[in-house]
Amino acid sequence: PTIEMVAEDTGIGMDEINQEILSRCSQYADEAVLRAEEYRTAFLETGGTMEEWAEHKIKITVSYEIKQQNNSYLSFVVRGTENWTNAYNESRYYNLDLSTGEIVTLEELLGGDYIELVNKSIREQISARQKAGEIFFSEEEGGFAGISEEAKFYINANNRPVIVFEKYEIAPGSSGEITFEIGAD
Repeated sequence: PTIEMVAEDTGIGMDEINQEILSRCSQYADEAVLRAEEYRTAFLETGGTMEEWAEHKIKITVSYEIKQQNNSYLSFVVRGTENWTNAYNESRYYNLDLSTGEIVTLEELLGGDYIELVNKSIREQISARQKAGEIFFSEEEGGFAGISEEAKFYINANNRPVIVFEKYEIAPGSSGEITFEIGAD
């Protein structure tokens, strides 16, 4: 995926971001192919046959999803997935200010104390969701302990950040990807 339409609509150059997306996608695909080749070798060395291997139908996909696009922001995710394992799936979120062409940070959206604000909001939302029956890992089990400066997020239609946790990150895998809208009333 590239973001050529932003440059056309705003006159802002997006070459650096497009190059980063291409580089990350290529790196992910190369690593995924290597993992699949290593898996194939191990499969065959442990008694599997080429016919059985062919039935695996291994597929490596890099795709994107626009989370939100308006006059202020473009927010999207680029995902790499492998159908034979959940361990190596990867998502990278991009949030662009369309007036400047710059990447938007949580600090710019929420202010200097954004880490405390986000942590408080997520803890409150986890508590409410647990009362409603959702299951989250405790902090001791590797559950939510606070965000870092590299927290994954996108900007939703209300121009609010939505913090994203990958499958298995803070809850059982059956919960899938977990999201928390920050600043919702």
